[in-house]
Amino acid sequence: MDFPLNWTTLLSSQRVRRESSDEKSPPRKVPDGERRTPFEQDYDRIVFSPPFRRLAKKTQVHPMASNDHIHNRLTHSIEVASVARSFARRVSNLISQSEQLSTEQLTSIDWIVQSACLIHDIGNPPFGHAGEEVIRTWAQKHWDYIFPESLAGHWTAEEEAEIRADWEIFEGNAQGFRIASRRDNPQAGYLRLTYATLGSVVKYPWGSIDAKRLGKRKHNFHSHEKQIFADAFQTLGLVRADGSYCRHPLSFLTEAADDICYRILDLEDAVAMHIFEQKRVHQLLLEITGNQENHWMGLAQLRGQAINQLVDQFWKVFESNYEAIMRGQRQDDLKSSLPDEFKGHLQQVAEMYEEIFGHRKKIVTELGAYHVLGRILKALLKTAESIGNASNYSQLHFLSKNCAELAWSKEYVEQNLDKPHAWWLGQVMDFVSGMTDNYATRLSRELDGLAFEL
Repeated sequence: MDFPLNWTTLLSSQRVRRESSDEKSPPRKVPDGERRTPFEQDYDRIVFSPPFRRLAKKTQVHPMASNDHIHNRLTHSIEVASVARSFARRVSNLISQSEQLSTEQLTSIDWIVQSACLIHDIGNPPFGHAGEEVIRTWAQKHWDYIFPESLAGHWTAEEEAEIRADWEIFEGNAQGFRIASRRDNPQAGYLRLTYATLGSVVKYPWGSIDAKRLGKRKHNFHSHEKQIFADAFQTLGLVRADGSYCRHPLSFLTEAADDICYRILDLEDAVAMHIFEQKRVHQLLLEITGNQENHWMGLAQLRGQAINQLVDQFWKVFESNYEAIMRGQRQDDLKSSLPDEFKGHLQQVAEMYEEIFGHRKKIVTELGAYHVLGRILKALLKTAESIGNASNYSQLHFLSKNCAELAWSKEYVEQNLDKPHAWWLGQVMDFVSGMTDNYATRLSRELDGLAFEL
């Protein structure tokens, strides 16, 4: 790397540019004494947004859990943000030892990291990671719905290749970046967050058509957002000399907070779901704390001790790799450099996940997810085809009108009837990934006519 990263640049408050029509709007008046920094605004935008609220009814690990104690995406995201705050305070102190940043800049790191954690799962579809796999599998078997013959010629060969890449490895991280970065569709809940917050949540700084995504089956932006991503990372100073992207330093801490929370708290949920005996998880947490004198503690207390221990261990890795991180030379997550003892503990957790994912109730629910999401995708993609073939709303097929009004609204479709098919495919992706578990199940029944059964 021929240049070090710069914290003033990394804390950019810039957002996706507004369209020229927006610039004509008068600036919003802020009452005296109520000024918020751009990063506080990010946090508030997220907390009050519909996509964030819907996380309360999205699967973390156990779909449609009847036990109200079980984590959902919302409670998980809040807990991740809480753990990340500890990292934010430490990195602010570390930065202040070598760089001259203002108090406001250092304080902003708290808001940036917490906001990044709150949105890290905001693009995940219903039914957890199974939902991602369902969308990928369904798309690979139904390209004729995505690229219907009646619309042949409405996209270029390059556009088709990009759209195929977006769908064949549908990725919640990339969908999350889309929701968090864009500003052109209030109906989808786009947030238009600052570049600093966006950069802090990116774990895989490449797109759906990049060869890197084939190895990890992960990427952080769809083809529609490639220019937004390029602008953000250029502004943040995260573009290497060869044109590739490096990670924002804070993204390592966002990822670490997530790694810690889901590994520890998913085990606690497995006890509540009667998948594991409490003493088995208790013993593992006791080993992670490294203090056998904690044996008297209950599971919740021991969980807190285990999280504290892991925060310390992850932070040591970050601190010892700080120079490499600040030169954009590190790509791997922090857990890959943990001491062998803690790698062993996390390997135990990984082995226990095999039992969690093999639990019969989870498998049955995920099998149902394929039929639920498949039915909705078919209906909406046929609707998108009908929109592409119509010159006015009245020309839409009767069933397409009904589906359009369920998913969007008559007014919305009329306003965007002339948008290209690729744009409407993005709207389908937004709608499907934005659904909660409960709403997806209900909508699937409605589309199948089952809601009218007596």
